[in-house]
Amino acid sequence: MTPLRTWNSRRDSSVLSTGSHRVNMVTDMDTYRAHILTPLGTRWADWPDGRLDVQDGRIVAVGPWRRTSRYTDLRPHLLLPGLVDVHAHVPQLPVCGVHPDNLLDWLQKWTFPLEKRFRGARARTLSAGFIREMLAQGTTTAALYTSAWPDSVKACFDAAREAGIHAWIGPPLMDVDPYRPVTTAQVLDEAYRLARFDSPTLRFAVTPRFALSCTMDLLRGCGDLAREKGLPIQTHLAEQPEECRQVRRRFHRSYLQVYERAGLLGPSSLFAHAIWLDAAEWRRLSESAIAHCPTSNMFLGSGVMDWWQAQSSRVGLGSDVGAGPDLSMFRVARTAWMVHLMRGRAPGAADLMRAATLGGARALGFDDAGSLEPGKSADLLLLDRARVIPPGAPDVESTDDLLSRIVHRAGRSSIWRVYVAGRLMVDTNAERAR
Repeated sequence: MTPLRTWNSRRDSSVLSTGSHRVNMVTDMDTYRAHILTPLGTRWADWPDGRLDVQDGRIVAVGPWRRTSRYTDLRPHLLLPGLVDVHAHVPQLPVCGVHPDNLLDWLQKWTFPLEKRFRGARARTLSAGFIREMLAQGTTTAALYTSAWPDSVKACFDAAREAGIHAWIGPPLMDVDPYRPVTTAQVLDEAYRLARFDSPTLRFAVTPRFALSCTMDLLRGCGDLAREKGLPIQTHLAEQPEECRQVRRRFHRSYLQVYERAGLLGPSSLFAHAIWLDAAEWRRLSESAIAHCPTSNMFLGSGVMDWWQAQSSRVGLGSDVGAGPDLSMFRVARTAWMVHLMRGRAPGAADLMRAATLGGARALGFDDAGSLEPGKSADLLLLDRARVIPPGAPDVESTDDLLSRIVHRAGRSSIWRVYVAGRLMVDTNAERAR
């Protein structure tokens, strides 16, 4: 591995520009020199010798290298935006990779009993551990479910706030077969009180677990709460055929119609899975966001989401821990490529990595995350080049080829550093040296 070098001298005074963005700086900054890759709209910027300036946790400028006397030399490693996981369950990390089953049986036998214990000191300890593991996997922005216990929500907010990440956080709201004694009114009252945690970077998400866990009164109450408080909504949609059949038997309408009737569709809504939908239903989802969770869908045998229909919506990638095997968004992107390839047409690496970064941030409505651009939070991911590009590989590769290497070869072992808002949170090189 090439050692990282820091050059320190006098204060930097320069003018940097990225596109039309021009910033005059006469101040102390953190400047990084590396091979920089970032999505910019529909394209990827690729600076093999790039410069990124950070001040007060924000990106000040980014672009090709310009000489300065004070900088941290990260070459030849790859600097990308932190990853975005748009669907994960904090209490379920301990059950990852065990007991594959159909969805409804898996929830009853394994997941609900595990979540029932996720409260008090256990919730505080495991929430902090979950955020640490998420960062170790390169993820700096996420949409998270806690358990149904209100104190688990505070535990997760506290852990997320300490780490400085962007997140949606919400308890799975349930009044049908809940794993704790509650009434519909109590569930809604708790949600109203928990909404006080909402902030610009840590959003309280109204989280009806899924239609089968809720009465129509609870679903309507969730829609009312979201509208009244201006809160985002996250839930599950059409994950497995038997689930969809049971929804129709209970509510006498399709899954999506149930949510529409409850007022849960809109630009601030995020639906996980969205597998068993027809073209007309996809059109009605065009204003909403979708969490594509291919590792979880493979594990539980749920099916394959229609990637191409989903492009009418805002699409991000979700690990869906614990049906997903781990928190690696690289694994999720690889699996997405595989399952769609087997169906005849796979998205390219550039599109998959965009979904894992800028696409996910847009799905969550975080305008200051998901890419390396001036004004955005300095959430940075440094990949060890030698673990992504094998020895003897061509010196010059296209951006698409490099992104393909990242999708298919990157993982936890290739992550060298992770920064959140400019703060170094993960340094595996230092850990290995201990």
